[in-house]
Amino acid sequence: MKKTCLFSLCLAFFTTNAFAASSSYTMEQAVQKALADNRSIISSEKKSEASKSALWAARGAFGPGVNASYQISHDPHSDALKKLKDETIYTFGVEVRQPLFQGFQLLNAAQKAKLKSEYDTLQVKKTNIAIANEVQTAFLQYLMAEESVDSAYQSVQRAKEQLGIAKDGYNLGLRPKIDVLQAEYELSSTEATLIENENNKNSLKAKLNALLNIPVEQDTTFVGKLESVPYSFVFEEEVKKAFTQLPDVQMAEKSMNMAEKDMNIALGSFLPKIDGVIQYSTFGSDWDADGNLRSHQVDPTLRITTPSENTTYSIVGTMNLFSTGQKYFRVREAKSGVEALQAQVELAYNNAALNVKVCILKLQDAFRTVEVSTRALESARKSYDDAKTRYEYQLGTNLEMLTAQSDLAEAELLYISSKANYLVALSNMYAAVGEINPSLTKK
Repeated sequence: MKKTCLFSLCLAFFTTNAFAASSSYTMEQAVQKALADNRSIISSEKKSEASKSALWAARGAFGPGVNASYQISHDPHSDALKKLKDETIYTFGVEVRQPLFQGFQLLNAAQKAKLKSEYDTLQVKKTNIAIANEVQTAFLQYLMAEESVDSAYQSVQRAKEQLGIAKDGYNLGLRPKIDVLQAEYELSSTEATLIENENNKNSLKAKLNALLNIPVEQDTTFVGKLESVPYSFVFEEEVKKAFTQLPDVQMAEKSMNMAEKDMNIALGSFLPKIDGVIQYSTFGSDWDADGNLRSHQVDPTLRITTPSENTTYSIVGTMNLFSTGQKYFRVREAKSGVEALQAQVELAYNNAALNVKVCILKLQDAFRTVEVSTRALESARKSYDDAKTRYEYQLGTNLEMLTAQSDLAEAELLYISSKANYLVALSNMYAAVGEINPSLTKK
């Protein structure tokens, strides 16, 4: 039995590890995983569910309310009870109150609750867009770090090769000692860069795991390449999309609408409130509030014939006539809030248009930078090959060789970062118009 349990535990352990080790995500899969499991998204969804419950609660205020009461009275010193043999009276009552008119406050409160529910739904969409953009940015940065590690590794290999050539030349008396020292320094520098890039890669992997709600220590594989994706964005068309799709703009409008409902609620406090009321009550000498009371007068056994049950129907109207200016200033406060949020709506539209314009410009610049860095990389490779050949044939100096080697490493990193920056700019562009494109492929 013990051997069977031990085998089951080992099998479960290795199965879990194998599953964890085999987890692999493309960018599209990573975005979908984050949209399903990210804690920020789940939090915003729960808030949206809460606001929907608040909406149903506000709608429920239109219906009747039922209150019940039960009272036990015992006061032997009361003039009324001195005449009764039963000094303890039990009273039971039920009241049904139906709001008929509340100065439109219930209506505005329900409309505000509906706007709040719609606002929180937009907040869920906004969180989804933000998380998708963040995952894509981190994923692209990880791919950039991965290629940077490969580039740094190649730089280390070139530095080792250069150091070997310098040592051979020095041993043959063809090169000075300084060439060896400079080559050793260059090797140490490139190794430090490799270590830094590896650390950055591991940090980005942990960040991606956290965004995908995966243990940060899990060895997850993220698969992809920094390949340029064609785009076609026209400013006027994208601005229209942003105005209709971007949650920020719609949320600003919902906030203003909610403030208008608050103002209407404040105005409603000046109007009368009318309720329909049905009251039922019963009293008696027993715990079930039933049975007539017995009197000490004339005949102790005589029962009072006063009815022990009573039902009344009424319409109750109330109106506050004076509140020391409280209601007036609450209306002024709500009106100022509406005007402030109207300005926020205009600002939201302006910011949306500005963000679209900036994203398009950055995307255009990033695209041109990829073209420039591609040409620069080709030139750097040719320069390095030429410098290496010249140095091997003792036609060039060690400084020329090290400079060409450093320029090549810098050109490789520039090329890698330009590809990543272009794709990040593309992701930001989709986020600016309120869209999610998990794979960043052209729609």
